[in-house]
Amino acid sequence: MTTPTLVEIMIKDHARLEHLLDKLEKHIDDDYPLMRKAFNTFEWELEKHLFVEEKAIFTQYHPEDTIQGYKMLPVIIKQHTYIVNVLDTWRKQVRNNQRLEGFHEFKQFLIKHKKFEESDVYPLLDEGLTEEQKQRMIDRIQQIV
Repeated sequence: MTTPTLVEIMIKDHARLEHLLDKLEKHIDDDYPLMRKAFNTFEWELEKHLFVEEKAIFTQYHPEDTIQGYKMLPVIIKQHTYIVNVLDTWRKQVRNNQRLEGFHEFKQFLIKHKKFEESDVYPLLDEGLTEEQKQRMIDRIQQIV
């Protein structure tokens, strides 16, 4: 049996997160308890996903061509920082029974972010990591997810 690629594993996780985001969107105008529950689930799962990505990239990935290999890091850090900041803002809004601001713009941002990772980041990791490193990452991803 062949080991799945990181691209395959993370595409599945992105699909799971998209489902949770769609669920949040469905409940965005519902009464507060339903929206809060959907938000809390989405937030927790997205934060775990970001943690796995960053942990994997920063601890396992050591490309031979560092200039080319690390070119994507500032982009990822900037995008993840934006995501965390939006989640923080939304957490405060949920706590105050307020409507989530900028939901549709954030959803579009996440779709672009996902495409970037799936086309530029994960393939680099699949190419640059040893089978042992990939398996260790996959094991950790599956533990957290």
